Amino acid sequence: MKARLRQQRSTFLLFMGAIYVSLMAALPVVTARLSVAHYAMSAPNGGQPTFEQLDRNRDGYVDRREAAALPGLEAVFDAADRRADGRLDKVEYAKALAMMDERK
Repeated sequence: MKARLRQQRSTFLLFMGAIYVSLMAALPVVTARLSVAHYAMSAPNGGQPTFEQLDRNRDGYVDRREAAALPGLEAVFDAADRRADGRLDKVEYAKALAMMDERK
């Protein structure tokens, strides 16, 4: 009888281990699919994502491709881009957010 219980316990532990490994393997896939828009909902500044959240490549600027993650930013992008270099720094980004708020 002890051998049967040992076999059942081993089967149960193997099953639980397989579930744990499959959940841990899926975790990077799930977290990679989260978008900037999801983080924007929890942003402290009125629902707008921070500059660091939009600057995905960490070069210190938000370009047009990165700006596409925030609805409405593309409409004021050119007006906020004071150097006309096709990217926004932190000051220009703050100006763009203010312009977006004025349009609402």
